[in-house]
Amino acid sequence: NAPVLLPNGEPGLRMNFRNAPLELVLNYLSEAAGFIIVLDTKVSGKIDAWSNQPLSKDEAVDLLNSVLNRNGYAAIRHDRTLTIVNKDEAKTKDIPVILESNPDKIPKTDEMVTQIMPVRFIEVTQLLKDLQPLVSTATTMTANEAGNSIIMTDTRANINRVAQIIKAIDQGAEDVTEVRVFHLDYADPTEMAA
Repeated sequence: NAPVLLPNGEPGLRMNFRNAPLELVLNYLSEAAGFIIVLDTKVSGKIDAWSNQPLSKDEAVDLLNSVLNRNGYAAIRHDRTLTIVNKDEAKTKDIPVILESNPDKIPKTDEMVTQIMPVRFIEVTQLLKDLQPLVSTATTMTANEAGNSIIMTDTRANINRVAQIIKAIDQGAEDVTEVRVFHLDYADPTEMAA
Protein backbone atom coordinates (compact mmCIF):
# COMPACT_ATOMS: atom_id res chain seq x y z
CA ASN A 1 0.00 0.00 0.00
CA ALA A 2 1.58 3.27 -1.18
CA PRO A 3 1.44 6.38 1.05
CA VAL A 4 -1.56 8.61 0.31
CA LEU A 5 -2.61 12.06 1.48
CA LEU A 6 -5.95 13.26 2.77
CA PRO A 7 -7.46 16.51 1.37
CA ASN A 8 -6.10 18.40 4.41
CA GLY A 9 -2.56 17.18 3.57
CA GLU A 10 -2.30 14.68 6.43
CA PRO A 11 -1.18 11.14 5.66
CA GLY A 12 -4.07 8.78 4.95
CA LEU A 13 -4.52 5.06 5.10
CA ARG A 14 -5.48 2.91 2.14
CA MET A 15 -7.62 0.04 3.40
CA ASN A 16 -7.81 -2.66 0.74
CA PHE A 17 -8.30 -6.07 2.31
CA ARG A 18 -10.25 -8.86 0.64
CA ASN A 19 -10.43 -12.21 2.40
CA ALA A 20 -7.43 -11.10 4.46
CA PRO A 21 -6.44 -12.54 7.84
CA LEU A 22 -7.41 -10.19 10.69
CA GLU A 23 -3.81 -10.21 11.92
CA LEU A 24 -2.68 -8.74 8.56
CA VAL A 25 -5.05 -5.77 9.02
CA LEU A 26 -3.79 -5.19 12.56
CA ASN A 27 -0.17 -5.34 11.35
CA TYR A 28 -0.97 -2.78 8.63
CA LEU A 29 -2.54 -0.40 11.17
CA SER A 30 0.55 -0.75 13.32
CA GLU A 31 3.00 -0.11 10.47
CA ALA A 32 1.11 2.51 8.46
CA ALA A 33 -0.67 4.43 11.23
CA GLY A 34 1.71 3.92 14.13
CA PHE A 35 -0.82 2.14 16.35
CA ILE A 36 0.44 -0.08 19.13
CA ILE A 37 -1.58 -3.30 18.96
CA VAL A 38 -2.18 -5.20 22.19
CA LEU A 39 -3.92 -8.56 21.87
CA ASP A 40 -5.85 -9.49 25.02
CA THR A 41 -7.26 -12.44 23.12
CA LYS A 42 -6.18 -14.62 20.24
CA VAL A 43 -7.63 -13.25 17.01
CA SER A 44 -8.61 -15.33 14.03
CA GLY A 45 -10.77 -15.03 10.98
CA LYS A 46 -10.67 -13.46 7.56
CA ILE A 47 -12.15 -10.10 6.68
CA ASP A 48 -13.22 -7.98 3.76
CA ALA A 49 -12.71 -4.24 4.24
CA TRP A 50 -11.79 -1.66 1.65
CA SER A 51 -12.15 1.98 0.77
CA ASN A 52 -11.36 3.56 -2.58
CA GLN A 53 -10.54 6.84 -0.83
CA PRO A 54 -7.81 7.25 1.79
CA LEU A 55 -8.99 7.16 5.40
CA SER A 56 -7.92 9.14 8.44
CA LYS A 57 -6.75 7.21 11.50
CA ASP A 58 -10.15 7.73 13.16
CA GLU A 59 -12.01 6.46 10.07
CA ALA A 60 -9.69 3.45 9.88
CA VAL A 61 -10.39 2.62 13.54
CA ASP A 62 -14.15 2.95 12.87
CA LEU A 63 -13.80 0.51 9.96
CA LEU A 64 -11.71 -1.81 12.12
CA ASN A 65 -14.38 -1.72 14.86
CA SER A 66 -17.03 -2.75 12.32
CA VAL A 67 -14.89 -5.65 11.13
CA LEU A 68 -14.02 -6.72 14.67
CA ASN A 69 -17.66 -6.49 15.78
CA ARG A 70 -18.71 -8.94 13.06
CA ASN A 71 -15.97 -11.33 14.21
CA GLY A 72 -16.81 -11.16 17.94
CA TYR A 73 -14.03 -8.75 18.95
CA ALA A 74 -13.76 -5.11 20.00
CA ALA A 75 -10.95 -2.55 19.90
CA ILE A 76 -10.41 -0.30 22.91
CA ARG A 77 -8.46 2.79 21.88
CA HIS A 78 -6.29 4.86 24.20
CA ASP A 79 -4.32 7.39 22.14
CA ARG A 80 -2.06 5.24 19.91
CA THR A 81 -2.84 1.93 21.65
CA LEU A 82 -5.50 -0.42 20.29
CA THR A 83 -6.30 -3.26 22.67
CA ILE A 84 -8.18 -6.10 20.99
CA VAL A 85 -10.52 -8.03 23.30
CA ASN A 86 -13.41 -10.45 23.01
CA LYS A 87 -16.58 -8.41 22.54
CA ASP A 88 -18.19 -9.92 25.63
CA GLU A 89 -15.18 -8.95 27.77
CA ALA A 90 -15.10 -5.37 26.46
CA LYS A 91 -17.95 -4.44 28.82
CA THR A 92 -15.72 -4.93 31.84
CA LYS A 93 -12.64 -3.22 30.38
CA ASP A 94 -11.60 0.43 30.32
CA ILE A 95 -13.98 1.55 27.54
CA PRO A 96 -15.11 5.19 27.23
CA VAL A 97 -17.97 6.37 29.47
CA ILE A 98 -20.17 8.99 27.82
CA LEU A 99 -22.98 11.11 29.25
CA GLU A 100 -25.41 11.88 26.40
CA SER A 101 -29.03 11.08 25.63
CA ASN A 102 -29.48 13.04 22.39
CA PRO A 103 -29.34 10.50 19.52
CA ASP A 104 -28.17 13.25 17.14
CA LYS A 105 -24.93 13.41 19.15
CA ILE A 106 -24.36 9.64 19.26
CA PRO A 107 -22.45 8.47 16.16
CA LYS A 108 -23.58 5.24 14.51
CA THR A 109 -20.29 3.38 14.84
CA ASP A 110 -19.33 -0.02 16.19
CA GLU A 111 -17.14 1.40 18.97
CA MET A 112 -17.99 -0.18 22.33
CA VAL A 113 -18.86 2.40 25.01
CA THR A 114 -20.82 2.76 28.21
CA GLN A 115 -23.47 5.42 27.67
CA ILE A 116 -25.32 7.20 30.48
CA MET A 117 -28.62 8.57 29.13
CA PRO A 118 -30.53 10.90 31.47
CA VAL A 119 -34.31 10.66 31.15
CA ARG A 120 -36.46 13.69 31.98
CA PHE A 121 -40.07 12.58 32.44
CA ILE A 122 -40.30 8.77 32.44
CA GLU A 123 -39.56 6.59 35.47
CA VAL A 124 -36.46 4.63 34.42
CA THR A 125 -37.19 1.32 36.13
CA GLN A 126 -40.33 0.81 34.04
CA LEU A 127 -38.56 2.21 30.97
CA LEU A 128 -35.82 -0.40 31.39
CA LYS A 129 -38.43 -3.19 31.45
CA ASP A 130 -39.98 -1.78 28.26
CA LEU A 131 -36.60 -1.54 26.50
CA GLN A 132 -35.18 -4.97 27.42
CA PRO A 133 -37.10 -6.92 24.71
CA LEU A 134 -35.83 -4.47 22.07
CA VAL A 135 -32.10 -5.07 22.63
CA SER A 136 -29.76 -8.02 22.24
CA THR A 137 -29.28 -10.35 25.18
CA ALA A 138 -25.58 -9.44 24.95
CA THR A 139 -26.38 -5.77 25.70
CA THR A 140 -25.80 -4.60 29.25
CA MET A 141 -28.47 -2.13 30.36
CA THR A 142 -29.37 -0.90 33.85
CA ALA A 143 -31.57 1.78 35.37
CA ASN A 144 -30.06 4.34 37.74
CA GLU A 145 -33.01 5.58 39.78
CA ALA A 146 -31.08 8.26 41.69
CA GLY A 147 -30.03 10.00 38.48
CA ASN A 148 -33.13 8.87 36.54
CA SER A 149 -30.83 7.53 33.82
CA ILE A 150 -30.44 4.46 31.64
CA ILE A 151 -26.89 3.08 31.54
CA MET A 152 -26.08 0.95 28.53
CA THR A 153 -22.92 -0.78 27.29
CA ASP A 154 -22.94 -1.70 23.61
CA THR A 155 -21.82 -0.33 20.26
CA ARG A 156 -22.62 3.32 19.64
CA ALA A 157 -24.89 2.32 16.74
CA ASN A 158 -27.04 0.15 19.01
CA ILE A 159 -27.03 2.83 21.71
CA ASN A 160 -28.15 5.40 19.12
CA ARG A 161 -31.21 3.28 18.30
CA VAL A 162 -32.18 2.97 21.98
CA ALA A 163 -31.58 6.71 22.50
CA GLN A 164 -34.04 7.42 19.65
CA ILE A 165 -36.66 5.25 21.36
CA ILE A 166 -36.05 6.90 24.75
CA LYS A 167 -36.28 10.37 23.20
CA ALA A 168 -39.62 9.56 21.51
CA ILE A 169 -41.13 8.08 24.69
CA ASP A 170 -39.76 10.86 26.90
CA GLN A 171 -41.07 13.61 24.59
CA GLY A 172 -44.47 11.92 24.56
CA ALA A 173 -44.52 12.05 28.35
CA GLU A 174 -43.51 15.73 28.27
CA ASP A 175 -46.58 16.53 26.17
CA VAL A 176 -48.91 15.21 28.88
CA THR A 177 -46.94 16.46 31.88
CA GLU A 178 -48.23 19.65 33.42
CA VAL A 179 -46.86 21.44 36.45
CA ARG A 180 -49.04 23.80 38.48
CA VAL A 181 -48.14 25.84 41.54
CA PHE A 182 -50.80 26.37 44.19
CA HIS A 183 -50.19 29.09 46.78
CA LEU A 184 -51.71 28.13 50.11
CA ASP A 185 -53.12 30.83 52.37
CA TYR A 186 -54.19 28.77 55.41
CA ALA A 187 -52.36 25.43 55.25
CA ASP A 188 -48.82 24.14 55.71
CA PRO A 189 -47.43 22.95 52.30
CA THR A 190 -45.56 20.00 53.85
CA GLU A 191 -48.68 18.67 55.55
CA MET A 192 -50.77 19.16 52.39
CA ALA A 193 -48.21 17.32 50.25
CA ALA A 194 -48.36 14.35 52.60
